Amino acid sequence: MSNNDENEKLIQAINHLTEKVSEKLLDEFLDLSEDTQKNIVLIKAAQLLLANVLCQVAVDKEELDTIVNLQADEIKEIVDDCVSTGFADKFLPHKH
Repeated sequence: MSNNDENEKLIQAINHLTEKVSEKLLDEFLDLSEDTQKNIVLIKAAQLLLANVLCQVAVDKEELDTIVNLQADEIKEIVDDCVSTGFADKFLPHKH
């Protein structure tokens, strides 16, 4: 079996597990009261906004890391995602 076949099987397994976990999390979320659902969405939106603002205002990766280290772990993860998706040109090293 080639590496490509093994990688494809691994990717399919990860996608299958992700789909199952996502379905379960959605079921759990939908079982919550409507007010709780709204509060969770508002909290997540505020966290995403904070991550975006931090990425906007930080001058460089050092400054961003200093600011982020003062935040909770959950915000750190969201900022890391924000850096890699929306601000890669600003913070990630460029490969030549």
